[in-house]
Amino acid sequence: MSRIASLATRLGARALAAGRVAIAVTGLEHIPAAGPVLLVARHYHYVFDGVVLLVSIPRPIHILVTLDWVKNSCARRLLTFATTIARWPVVLRSDPARTRATEHWAWRKKLIKAGAVRRYQRSALDDSVALLTEGRLLAVFPEGYPNIDRHYTPKTKPEEVLPFKAGFAAIAAAAERRLGSRIAMVPCGFSYTTNGSWTARLNIGGAVYLEDFGSRQLLVRYMEQRVAELSRLLPPVKDCWQPVNDEPRPGGTLNAVLQIRDGLTPDKPGFAVLDRSQPHGCEQP
Repeated sequence: MSRIASLATRLGARALAAGRVAIAVTGLEHIPAAGPVLLVARHYHYVFDGVVLLVSIPRPIHILVTLDWVKNSCARRLLTFATTIARWPVVLRSDPARTRATEHWAWRKKLIKAGAVRRYQRSALDDSVALLTEGRLLAVFPEGYPNIDRHYTPKTKPEEVLPFKAGFAAIAAAAERRLGSRIAMVPCGFSYTTNGSWTARLNIGGAVYLEDFGSRQLLVRYMEQRVAELSRLLPPVKDCWQPVNDEPRPGGTLNAVLQIRDGLTPDKPGFAVLDRSQPHGCEQP
């Protein structure tokens, strides 16, 4: 059933893309051909991001989604059934305080009962870990909201990126504990242009692993910046994320404050964060 659902979602994505969005992809070689993979992506468009991933990624793909935007109870039950068949984990978003005064928050309070967010989070974690331990590919959008959404988004600018939530790091850690091996985490950036029709550019970066970082917090910050670079929101730089137990390259600047704050030491491997406020002299790719 999972194979049939995967084929159906891929065909549906191709139908949605036809005549609506042109797709350009770079970096597909960074996605392992087999084994567990966690794609960590920017969320720009509420429909096209998933469509582009489904059309472009050659492997069967599962996407962590939310259904808290669906107001109609019948539609919500139907979509819940569809995500169950496709084995797409479902989570409820816990909105920041700035959205609670909106009409959006008012109807969500009626939908989401007390404790439901935690139950969905636990269920989504379990489902996500199960997929990864089976060697599958799972895509997540750590921002939680896209830039373009017909229902609601806290974003107000096309270039805006929300802080990444750390849930993807928790998923990877739990999957690694259960599986007993590494989980590849692959950053993905989206950029869009429109002139009558849409053009989506998906740029895929190299895989990283939990063991590369001294803390989950540092991993989250790395992914935030790497995804922004791949989304063309920051100037791309080459080899500016260096293991802290390596000597800095000439002209490079490592932010020692961040290393100390995260407990990174020369005998505790991890990645150091580039301090972009300083001249870095990194080679442009």
